[in-house]
Amino acid sequence: MEFLNLSIGEFLAVAGVISAAVLALYLMDRSKRRQVVATMRFWTAGQTPEEMKRKRRIHQPWSLLLQLLSILLLLAAIAEPFWGNRNATRDHVLLLDTSAWMGARARQGNLLDQAKTAALAYLASLPASDRVMLVRADALPTPVTQFESNRSIVAAAIRQSQPSSSALNLEQAMEFAQRSQSLQGHTAGEIVFAGAGRIAQEDAELIVPPANLRMLAIPSIGENVGIRKLGLRRAAISLSASGTSNSANGAAQGDAWELFVALHNDGTRPREVSLELQFAGSAIGGKTITVPASAESRETFLFHAKTGGLVEARIRSTNGRADAFPQDDRASIDVPVSKHLRIAAYTNEPELLRALLGDKEHLDTAFAATSAYVPKPDADLVILDRFTPAAAPQVPSLWIQPPAGSPFNIRSTATKTKLQRWHEESPLAEGLHTTDLQLATAQIFSTAGDLQVIAETAEGPVVVARDAPLKTIALGFHPLQSAMKYDLATPLLMANIFRWMGPETFRRSDVQAGTVGTVTVPLEKDVKQESIRVLDANQRALPFTLENAAGNTQLRFFSGAPGNVRVRIGDRETVYALNLPAIGDLAWNPPANVARGIPRNGIAAASSPALWPWLALLGALGLLADWFLYGRKRIVRVNARTNLRAGEAAFGSKTWRKAS
Repeated sequence: MEFLNLSIGEFLAVAGVISAAVLALYLMDRSKRRQVVATMRFWTAGQTPEEMKRKRRIHQPWSLLLQLLSILLLLAAIAEPFWGNRNATRDHVLLLDTSAWMGARARQGNLLDQAKTAALAYLASLPASDRVMLVRADALPTPVTQFESNRSIVAAAIRQSQPSSSALNLEQAMEFAQRSQSLQGHTAGEIVFAGAGRIAQEDAELIVPPANLRMLAIPSIGENVGIRKLGLRRAAISLSASGTSNSANGAAQGDAWELFVALHNDGTRPREVSLELQFAGSAIGGKTITVPASAESRETFLFHAKTGGLVEARIRSTNGRADAFPQDDRASIDVPVSKHLRIAAYTNEPELLRALLGDKEHLDTAFAATSAYVPKPDADLVILDRFTPAAAPQVPSLWIQPPAGSPFNIRSTATKTKLQRWHEESPLAEGLHTTDLQLATAQIFSTAGDLQVIAETAEGPVVVARDAPLKTIALGFHPLQSAMKYDLATPLLMANIFRWMGPETFRRSDVQAGTVGTVTVPLEKDVKQESIRVLDANQRALPFTLENAAGNTQLRFFSGAPGNVRVRIGDRETVYALNLPAIGDLAWNPPANVARGIPRNGIAAASSPALWPWLALLGALGLLADWFLYGRKRIVRVNARTNLRAGEAAFGSKTWRKAS
């Protein structure tokens, strides 16, 4: 137990002085005893005996003890004792909701401004000895300060907070706050959440509020219609000049795109909005849509785009009323630019290679005679058909039956040999299973150095490749001057070579505009994890997980900031343009026993019961009991002394003794 208004030494000193004064008054009051009689008839005057000093004694010790105890209780009430260490440092964690929804409009500013005001008011209610950590809570809890006793530092961090683009993960924020308090050596204070608390519906049942939670709830405004998804993919149908759709080969209609838009109404009543679509600044479609309350509406549009550009979707309310959350009324994505693999083919028989290089959708081939060779042409790939240049190519190259003097060591030449094995662990041999295919003539390469074997016969390797410093492939046979000319393995081998040389050219791309946070990607069956790559805008790998839900495989990754994330699965790529703010489905409703609002008397006053009223009451009752038990007798004595003094004045002041 400690005292708030006095220290232990001050209390003992004051109590000692008061007790000594009461004891002295008590002894002085009992120093002489007078006998009150009805008449002095039987008393005679006597000599005054020599007065002897005696040791004074207390005639009513219980009255003295009762008075001293009552005075000490009143003094203790003035000192205001309390249990525990009143000045002990406690650590509070202030969770400030900085999710995207906190940017919604309010009567004054936005919701975050109201949360800041509540957080600052709570901060001012704390005793000076307590420490506070500010944590900005959105998709990830982000500590802004340490456990800080300097209120100005915490207040400045509160005022500087801004809404993010991600949704609130309240469960993770509370776990972080509890873990932070447990790691400190001080007493854990409160975990205070200031915000709207809008979370995903599936997370509501997972939240277990801590016992020391306090809610500074900000009313959540839900009248909002926003864009949740905007997707783009190549369409399998094209548009005619009149705007009608025609069935066509999807590969041949590379300029036809399918646009997918999903709208969501967060309000409690249906809303009618106008959806407008633009590509490169020109209108490509639009529609008036009525979105049901707390539901989603989806629309699909078709358009042509022969070049890259920006596709933008906007919505606006038809009744002219402003949306509560305008940040999700616009979304945009880039149409991928079709890239061709530029090939410089040096050959003296161009007609022989045209059948292999006739893919106009992906390949842009320029044929030239071997005499026109340059080491660094304006191309992504150089094909050298049965000749060795004086200077090695400075770009990736494909060598077909390279003669002596090439960078490849030719060990021997085999005739009428059979192709026996493809090394399918290499992407160049993916899907190739042809064996026992007879080659009229084949060069057998030496595998010394860093060469990778792609295909081999009984005599040795006939297809080899090198990754660095430049990608290089050598074919020991001509694919159109052997039995492979009539085999399906020939176009598949060339497709693997072109895909390996220029993966961006043959990658099928989809684009989706989504929300910041956790993204779930459905996968096809039998997808190998080693074929999956998730890259951020800086081409850095992002961690991901594979999960099985209801028999379906899903890929999940997290991105806490706006930007593009590329998910590559084999030759397919999906670009996730995470530029839409993530919004929770509902406002979390805490249990009834959770403390709410800012405490009136401060956290310190509410943390321990007040003892001083009870001490004051006991002290007053003690004095009252002393008066009832002993105080009335003292009044009688005082009256008797008054009468005695009157008698002494009449008969003179003498010493009398009883006659015997």
